[in-house]
Amino acid sequence: MRRHLVTKNSFYARLADHGHEIVTDEDYAHLYSERKGRPSIPPSVMVRAMLCATHDHIASDAETSRRTRVDADWKAAMGVDDEFAGIGATTFSLMRSRMVVHDADAELFEKTIEKAVAAGVFKGKLTAIIDSSPVHGAGAVADTYELVRGFLRQVVRAGGERLSEEARTAAEPFCGAKPDIDWQDPAVRKAHLGELVAAGMALLEEAAGIDDPAVREPAELLAQVIDQDVEADESGEANPQIRQGVARDRVISHSHPEMRHGRKSASRRFDGHKLDVITDEDSEMVLGVDVRAANASDGEGAVPLLNQVMALPGILITTLLGDMAYSDGDVREAVEAAGAKMVAKVPPVSNGGRFPKTDFEINLKAGSVTCPAGVTTTDARPATDHKGRPATRFVFAPATCAACPLVTRCTKAKGGRQIMVGVHEARIAAARAAQADPATKALLRRRCKVERKIDHLQDLGMRKAHYRGRRKTRLQALLAATVANFKRLGVLGAFDASAPVAVAA
Repeated sequence: MRRHLVTKNSFYARLADHGHEIVTDEDYAHLYSERKGRPSIPPSVMVRAMLCATHDHIASDAETSRRTRVDADWKAAMGVDDEFAGIGATTFSLMRSRMVVHDADAELFEKTIEKAVAAGVFKGKLTAIIDSSPVHGAGAVADTYELVRGFLRQVVRAGGERLSEEARTAAEPFCGAKPDIDWQDPAVRKAHLGELVAAGMALLEEAAGIDDPAVREPAELLAQVIDQDVEADESGEANPQIRQGVARDRVISHSHPEMRHGRKSASRRFDGHKLDVITDEDSEMVLGVDVRAANASDGEGAVPLLNQVMALPGILITTLLGDMAYSDGDVREAVEAAGAKMVAKVPPVSNGGRFPKTDFEINLKAGSVTCPAGVTTTDARPATDHKGRPATRFVFAPATCAACPLVTRCTKAKGGRQIMVGVHEARIAAARAAQADPATKALLRRRCKVERKIDHLQDLGMRKAHYRGRRKTRLQALLAATVANFKRLGVLGAFDASAPVAVAA
């Protein structure tokens, strides 16, 4: 191998020298049969090529195959000689499928954590940071008409002759291209929707008797789309119309049914998935990644990912930093149960310019609430909060509020001011008080480190899914995190020095 041609001090050179420390053939032996099949490309070579493709932002298997044949940097990183003929493009798809089935992508990523632990990179109890980021899906977003047509096609193709000729004949006109109708005419669109729904309902009735996942899955999606997107008009079900509004878990693509509408903020909508990332605040190593539905809340992903990271040998997280999306009481309670403290800024409370709830003194032990005017109430009534959890509503007497000189600054309600106290009131109040402490303020300022790491993962391809399916998108995220960690280990000196020197670096 003409090693002098390889870019010095590059990712490829380091992978050539130290790739065997995170990738070996023995790690992937269980992905292959001992007796069947023909000689194949060693799995360690395949995985190193996938890491190179991730590093170079290559999503095409054809281009990845070409690089394995002609690129000297890649050949050095893969550990092959100059005469290596390359890897066939379809081989990468098979390798990804094997890795997904056996969770070998997670094992690859965890090898970088094991290396960091062995090198003494992590310093005892860790402060970790969590955040999420949009991942645009690989499928095309479709309207209701195209969704119904797409799933009709899938059911007909999967069902084949097991479906009656009548059902197939009724669905056949809608299994091709978009029909040539006057899409500007509402009456024509509505009539076409009625035909689509009628054909779909007939097909669903047929498919219900076929016990085959290949038929059942697209049939369930077809039924879900009809239920989410279509409703009867005033004259009855014979005249369906597009439902107003968007269902919470609406299917948006027939080519990639796991895609969802999501929002990172009120002004930023995206279609695809949500990437969760936990990093170590000190070393800036990625500790864990996951890919969830785009419409899931950020807080829902905190504890599952935290538990996943805490299960790794040598990792003990005692403090978890997050933004306001992780400040919910349920999230704080669950993080505490997992063994860490959640540090996240509590959203400010407003009341349309009037006294907010935080201006009232809430005494949970005494079961009382005192207003800014100094009036105390113990009138506590059972209630439920916006999530349906038990809560207590403290009510001030209407006559007292009406006579109060501060009433115009407090409430417009004729029944008097009311204060809702939830199950997490003490926890949220303590967090709100703590965030005024200079030490907590300094800690929260370090949260921006995870944003820099997410930006790095996005540079490695995580702005957009390369594959269809949430599980394969998670594989993509794990490959990106593996590359990011491998490069970070080099910066920390974990490959080139003893443990004390690595820690100093």
